[in-house]
Parts: sequence; C-alpha cells; structure tokens
Amino acid sequence: MNLDKIEKIEDLLIFDKNKKIIEHKIKRLTAPGENYGSLMLSVDIMLKNSQGTEEINVVAKMVPPNEFIQEIFNTPVTFRNEIGFYKNIVPVLQNFQREHGVDKVIDFFSKYYGSRLNLKNNNDKVDADAALLLENLKVQNFVNLERTEGFDLDVAKLVLTDLAYLHAVPLALKLQKPEVFEKKIQPYLSPWSVKEKMYENIKKYLYPITDNLQELKPFLERLHKSLEKLVLVQPPREPFATIIHNDCWVNNTMIKLEDGKPIKNKLVDFQICDYGSPAKDIVFFLFTSVKTEVIKQHYDGLIQFYYKVFTSILLELKCDIAQFSFEAFEKELDYEAKHSQFGHILFMLYPIFAPKGSVKEINELNPNSMSMEPTPSYIEKLIFVVKEFAKRNWI
Repeated sequence: MNLDKIEKIEDLLIFDKNKKIIEHKIKRLTAPGENYGSLMLSVDIMLKNSQGTEEINVVAKMVPPNEFIQEIFNTPVTFRNEIGFYKNIVPVLQNFQREHGVDKVIDFFSKYYGSRLNLKNNNDKVDADAALLLENLKVQNFVNLERTEGFDLDVAKLVLTDLAYLHAVPLALKLQKPEVFEKKIQPYLSPWSVKEKMYENIKKYLYPITDNLQELKPFLERLHKSLEKLVLVQPPREPFATIIHNDCWVNNTMIKLEDGKPIKNKLVDFQICDYGSPAKDIVFFLFTSVKTEVIKQHYDGLIQFYYKVFTSILLELKCDIAQFSFEAFEKELDYEAKHSQFGHILFMLYPIFAPKGSVKEINELNPNSMSMEPTPSYIEKLIFVVKEFAKRNWI
C-alpha cells in the first residue's frame, strides 16, 4: 500500500461540495505496537471555496496490509462493522436520547467524516481500498496515556462513565424499541474470538513464562484450564446483553488533560464491538488498564461507581431497572471473569507491556511475533492478575 496516497479521497470525504480539495498530506499516525488491527494514517486536507480556505484534520483507518492481522481481526467483517458503528449506530442512539429529552447526547467517540468498503461501489466486499475517515483527536489535544503505567483512579472513572453510556443507551433502546435495535444495531455486532492457531501461539509464548514462575506454581492447573476458554464464543446473556466495545484497553482510549487532570475521554477502535454482557468490558478494562494499586484499593468502589452511572442512565431513559439489580450485575461480573476474560486479559498483557521499539511494523507481524523478553512490569502484572482471579474464584 502506498502510504502517500489515498485513492479518490474527494469521493471518500463528506464535505460541502461547494468546496474543493486543493491539497492533502498523509503520514503514519501510530508507532508500531500502538495499534494492531488497522493501518492508521494522519491526513490533513485543505479545502477552498470563494470565502477562503479551511483545513480538516482526519485519521484514515485502512485495512491492515498483512493477511495474518486480517485473519486475527476477521477484517472483512470487522471493518464493515466499525464503519457501521460510526455511520449508523451512533446517530440512532443519539436520536433515541433526544426523543427522551436528553440535551447532552453521547459523544465519547470521534466525529465521522466518511467511509467506503472498496472503490467499486457495486458490492459490499471489503478490499485494500476500504477506508474510514474520523476526526483526528490528537489535534483536539486528546492523547494516549502511557500504556505500561496504567490509569489512576480519576481516569478509570472517566472511562467507566463512557462505558456505562456505551452499554446503557443501546440497552434502553433494545428494551423499548426491540425492532429498531434488531434492524439498525444488531447487523453491525458480530462475535469475535481468538482463532485456534493464534491460541496455540499464545500458549507457546505464555506457558514457558507462567510455568517457571514460582509464585504461580499453585495456580498452574487452573490457569491452563481457564485459558482454554479463550477460543470459545460465549452466547449473549439476557437481560444485560447490549453493545460492548470488546477491546477497551489503554490504547483504545484517548484522554484530554487540563492542568494535568483528566477532563474528557474518547473511546476508539470499535472494530470488534459485539452484542454481549457489559461485564466483559468492565473486567477486561480494569485488569488490563488500571494501575494495580488502584485495583487493590478501589476495585469494589469502581464497580459500584460504574453500576450507579449505568442504572442512572437507564432511569433517565425511562427504563424499569428491577431486573438490573446490583446483585445481578455482580453475577454477570463473576460469570464473564470465569468464562471469557481471563485468557483475553493474559493475551493483551503482551502488547500492553511490550517495550517501545520492540514491536514490528504492522506489515511484518506474523504468528511468531509474540516473542518479546518479558519485562519486570509484565511479570508483576501477570502474577497479580492470576492471583487476583484465583482469590476471587474466577479460575
């Protein structure tokens, strides 16, 4: 793929046709290891009309130029689904909120600027010319925080608030307008799981580490058994099933800081969004992306914080929350931690703690790419996760 050119960008971008694109500049947006599922480009577009010029700063999300990554992420399906999230799902959810008199509708995502599946415009097949244009959040002073450090309590609450909105608004829509949910939301939600070959590579990398850590010796049998669930697709569980992000870790959030304090969050990378339990997102986010000390001291408080926001949104949207008791939510957390998230978390600790500069370019990634030398911070987090899951009877 030529990184210096996006074919027919004038047909891709949604803009006032009284304006004309006079120039656009393209460069790589993310460093190796910061985004795995797509090729991310920064595109600065200069528009001109009779009134003068205007610059639009967007991110072009492109199909990864690597068959191995396309297979992992099931790109022919997930790229289409992510376009559907921004183009179709978001407006439906925002309109649903407005119908209930909500003035400040959800905005925890990038602004949509256009998309395509291919250049042919006569089929729905995703090919190398597929593209998704979104607002460049970096220009708006949103940043990725350091992935190896994890989030503090304030950032954790900011992200949990947005996850609560991501979960509760479509859940309310499903409860009140099931036919709209089925027709306009569900087509863009597809199950995703680790493929068998990738699972074998994970074991090949992970077991020599876990099996030689003295602190994990008492848990190895349970660890191996629980990791087997990584390849299983868990069916949606009612009544909590809703839209879930399914990949909410440090690098899939962007934070705006003011005087060093977090004031706003944006969620990114909705390519493997799914229909499932919100507990999946909560367990995965907390144990991959929040500082260990924060989890030790504030886990219960964070769960209660999320639940309070989640139920307050349902109430705002005129839903009966009797079936969504805190006890029922705790059962959801236990179920997903036991059946879907342990292997998911251990798998993601690799890219989270990969040293900067150690990860290959996206077009060079292959089944043997999980071969980094484990860092002390990786080992520390790995031991904490295994022990914590064992303590809570999740493995």
